[in-house]
Amino acid sequence: MKTRLVTAILILGMPVALVVHAQPDAEPPPGEHAATAEVSMSYVAEQSAAAKPKTWQDKKWNFTIAPYLMFPFMNGSMTFPNPLPAQTEGVNVDIDLNTGDILKRLNWFLMLYFEAKHPKFSIATDVLYMNLGQGGQLPVSGRNADFGLQQLAAELVVFGQIVRWFELGGGGRVNFVQSEVNVPAGMVLPALGLDFRKTWFDPLIAVRFSVPFKNDHRHLGVRADFGGFTVGSNYAWQVYPYGGYNFDGVNDKRIFELAGAFRAFGMKYESGSGPNRIEYDMILWGPELGFLFHF
Repeated sequence: MKTRLVTAILILGMPVALVVHAQPDAEPPPGEHAATAEVSMSYVAEQSAAAKPKTWQDKKWNFTIAPYLMFPFMNGSMTFPNPLPAQTEGVNVDIDLNTGDILKRLNWFLMLYFEAKHPKFSIATDVLYMNLGQGGQLPVSGRNADFGLQQLAAELVVFGQIVRWFELGGGGRVNFVQSEVNVPAGMVLPALGLDFRKTWFDPLIAVRFSVPFKNDHRHLGVRADFGGFTVGSNYAWQVYPYGGYNFDGVNDKRIFELAGAFRAFGMKYESGSGPNRIEYDMILWGPELGFLFHF
């Protein structure tokens, strides 16, 4: 019997060894199959996680910096303090500028958004600054005049996540407006200089809705805020729908996003009375193009 077994092993080699290993007498100890399965499943999970593209959303803290371009329209009015003697009210100036008008008058600008995002809350800042200026003539008298306008809106809002698609926040916005109208003296009429210069703060309540996509390449949402409450402005508001697309980068890290939006915000601020009364009642609106970098 022993001679036949040895001969079979010599003839069949490894296959016989496998058959012998599969006999009931060689069954592995209890629990070894389960341990092997657990190790195998763990290995598969690790390999699957390693193969998944890493995105900026995989980290606990994520940061976004986004320079953007706004193509604005401005509609409203400003009331300047009246420098002429014996006047009972300020000087009202209507403003109606389209994108072309603003671009022709634009000296320089700054438009920048930054956000630090945690799974449960985020801190967002936005800075919008425009400096406009142009010389021209008054429509009725034909007198030469110089016009300048600077506007800064710098805000900070802290959002808390209520559910995955809805955030509620609070914060504030600092507004700075400076405008000058200078008319040199004519043959009969004296020189006229109008100056509006004011800084104020508006508290804000903000909400943000986002659309959850399974494919995180896409980004869609809307933000809105309301504030002022007579602390600064009588009222201030903003509506801001937006959308974007994340592009794959180096090593599948999606760090760049191209976004489009439409922003409309307005405010009404007033102070003083009589000839010293000032008022800024303005709506700024238009499309935006943003370049978002995530890290």
